Amino acid sequence: MWRIEFTSDMFLPYLPEACQSSPGAYGFELAQWLSARLAEEGIVTGYPLGEDWGWFIEYIDGDIEVTIGCASETAEGDGYGGKPIRWRVFVRQRLSLWRRMWKRRAPNKVSDIAYAVVAALITEGIAAEITEA
Repeated sequence: MWRIEFTSDMFLPYLPEACQSSPGAYGFELAQWLSARLAEEGIVTGYPLGEDWGWFIEYIDGDIEVTIGCASETAEGDGYGGKPIRWRVFVRQRLSLWRRMWKRRAPNKVSDIAYAVVAALITEGIAAEITEA
């Protein structure tokens, strides 16, 4: 799994708090933006889906499934002040029981996607920290 962290005001929510997946769990705008940027690079994902911790998009190619999660590190209401907030993106392969048993992983594809996320952020002038967890 790869973790990408950065601070920006570019992905602040435009819909009210009640529309978020959970109070203070922003990330739809980031996930939507990432989906479009990755598609431009040939990495086609689905539309954003909500979870209680934030939002995610999925990349599926044959039997390779990668989840790209997008979440804010904020308290309820922090996304509406117009100030930059801290964001966290994770990129990890979803493994079925069969893949786990046979250790069938696609680490190159996961790292390629993680670095494509960082490259997309850099094109917007956003400095990001990336670590493999």
